[in-house]
Amino acid sequence: MQKEIRAVILAAGKSTRMKSARSKVVHRILGKEIINFLLDSLAAAGVADRGVVIVVGDNRAEVEAAVRRPVRYALQEAQLGTAHALLCARAEVGRHPGELLVGVGDNPYISAEELSRLIEHHRRTQAACTFLSAVFPGTPPPYGRVLRDGSGRVTGVVEELDATAEQLQVREVNSSIYLFDNGVVFPRLERIGSHNRKREYYLTDIVAILLADGFAVEALPALDPRVSIGINTRWELQEAERHFSRKRLMELALEQGVTILQPESVTVEYGVDIGADTVIYPNVYIAAGTRIGRGCTIGPFTYLQGAVIPDGQSVSFARLLS
Repeated sequence: MQKEIRAVILAAGKSTRMKSARSKVVHRILGKEIINFLLDSLAAAGVADRGVVIVVGDNRAEVEAAVRRPVRYALQEAQLGTAHALLCARAEVGRHPGELLVGVGDNPYISAEELSRLIEHHRRTQAACTFLSAVFPGTPPPYGRVLRDGSGRVTGVVEELDATAEQLQVREVNSSIYLFDNGVVFPRLERIGSHNRKREYYLTDIVAILLADGFAVEALPALDPRVSIGINTRWELQEAERHFSRKRLMELALEQGVTILQPESVTVEYGVDIGADTVIYPNVYIAAGTRIGRGCTIGPFTYLQGAVIPDGQSVSFARLLS
């Protein structure tokens, strides 16, 4: 019988490139905070909220307000790197006898499917550490490169700032989603140094340490390379909004029987219910909390937030708020 998986989400700090006083993990995509995308995927992959620890800094209050789940928190007072962030969670999960999943809270693309693949591969290969990687057809984003030998075995991960010109040609990058045998991780975190360009303690360095100690490390390429992309800029936030908006509208059309005319001009946030045979016209925004019945006509030029539209009703050129 497999033991319960615990998870640590690294969510301290802000992105200066977002030019925002808010933590990047609480920015919203279709009305849903970025960190809640990962929490939903973890739950769907079998990791219960009670087994999740979120590492926060001075952003704890806003993260708690966004999450509203029975998770636990660990404090990282100084932002000294990802290895240091995980070390700050030792009191919460260091003695856990099973597996530990570690991820970052600013990535909405991590799906339950990818997490389930990671868990299955880790258990099948009996590695001490398995992490998701992403292989890009062209130039990859500026993330750590996955190094392999001639047989394809992982030999390490090097951050882009510290990579050689040859290593920068590698198109496989680390996605910062790890599954560890928990018993091997925390005793080795303190061996990680900060001898790099940023003077930070990188969790990626645990790979070389585990390999040097004779443990097996696996890198599993994700089905979708977007699994590696965190949200660090407003442009990346807009790109994610476009991606999830298209996915959301497809689900409404295919699974709920909603007709959407000119979907490129329609936005439907998460937390909206729409009945079958409803038609949505162009230039419509439907915000969270809205309930629309069956056989309705919505739009054009309509904004709804928290509104309740009974079956068979029509609303157009309107702004309705709860």
